[in-house]
Amino acid sequence: MMATGIFLCLTGVIWLSLLLSAILMGLLVTASNLKLRLLNEPLVFTDFALIDAFMKHPRFYLQGIPPAVRCVVVAGGAGVLYLLAWASSLSVGLRLMGCIEAVAVGLCLWWLLARGSRSDETGPDVWRDVREGGLLPTLLLYAWRCHELAPLPVRPALLRTAAAPESVIVIQCESFADPAELKNEWSPLPELVRCRQEAVQWGRLLPSGLGAYTMRSEYGVLCGDDEEMLSYRRFDPFLTADQSPSHALPNRLKHFYETALFLHPYDLRFYGRNRLLPLWGFNDVIGRECFSEQDRVGPYVGDAALTARLLTYLQKNDHFLAYCVTIENHGPWKKGRLEQSSGAEAWHQHVQNGDAMLRELLAEIKGSGRDIMLVFFGDHRPALEALPAVEGLERGTPYVILRPNGPEGSRVSSEPVDVTPAELHRSILHHVSS
Repeated sequence: MMATGIFLCLTGVIWLSLLLSAILMGLLVTASNLKLRLLNEPLVFTDFALIDAFMKHPRFYLQGIPPAVRCVVVAGGAGVLYLLAWASSLSVGLRLMGCIEAVAVGLCLWWLLARGSRSDETGPDVWRDVREGGLLPTLLLYAWRCHELAPLPVRPALLRTAAAPESVIVIQCESFADPAELKNEWSPLPELVRCRQEAVQWGRLLPSGLGAYTMRSEYGVLCGDDEEMLSYRRFDPFLTADQSPSHALPNRLKHFYETALFLHPYDLRFYGRNRLLPLWGFNDVIGRECFSEQDRVGPYVGDAALTARLLTYLQKNDHFLAYCVTIENHGPWKKGRLEQSSGAEAWHQHVQNGDAMLRELLAEIKGSGRDIMLVFFGDHRPALEALPAVEGLERGTPYVILRPNGPEGSRVSSEPVDVTPAELHRSILHHVSS
């Protein structure tokens, strides 16, 4: 009703306003269904914050929109513009009526949202809430409730202990997963298998995202906030990350490591990292500008080039914390990428390069004789085909924590430990400070 009132105020034509409202609702439902197909999650309010990212990095998102839908959107947009030019009226009375309707319904909506926010006791459950309450009410209520959340508590920096490793390297490997868990004909990654036998902790990481949402895993590992604590912030915690900088690994470990490196061979303005990194305590940043076109493997900078850059840094520095985010295996995965017969085979080739990165880093750390702790994990599984619109699909990715040159008696873990990203954050703190 509010949308119809706004459109009536703008056009002065009742039937056109109703049509535009129906189109708007249809777009929301279509977008939610496409997202379900690609990422196994309905549309959430934080997705609207990605409109700017869509304009700047369209290839990240266009993969989820079938060509037929793109054509319909373009043709429909042209048709709507024509209707606005042809059918709009200068009727002052109807425009005034639309304005009054929009204001009156807006006030009612504000009251309903405020009342609905007060009744929330269980926290977000997007599948349940969309199923029981509908898509549009869920979008509006979640946005309102997120805005009303109290700030997260401040966390203190930890005090340095004598047994801490000299340096810590955390690798967030894009779309890294065990191929054997995705297809029966694919073999396990050999270096990942070996690392599990040498790790002080290993198992499955349990991210909330599937096929995307790098920032959820990244925030969880960097800041250690469980989804229960984040509440309605959980859908895109980067949007409110500037409210809790004391939670970030560099700030928690600033008495251990004065130098904190963030390495990511892509545009650091994506997700606002360029703004957040200094707040989190990173004082050394390497971005896309430090790499060349020759470093590409497929559409993005390869893991080998990132490894070389990181190893150079390791050789020149000591007593540092490094957090590295790879980009090589980012979607979309299409037929012909790396000259492969399918997008799935292209992903499979890229993930082997990620395994080679793990092998090269571990060999260099062992050869250096230095006590360096290496944490390696996949941020989410890839979405290599259309997903069913059902809740509870498997999302686990591998992680390992290794300390090959640690103190004598460092215990190798024989049993897997499954953790969420926030729990992996706490595991890193435990292995550094215990």
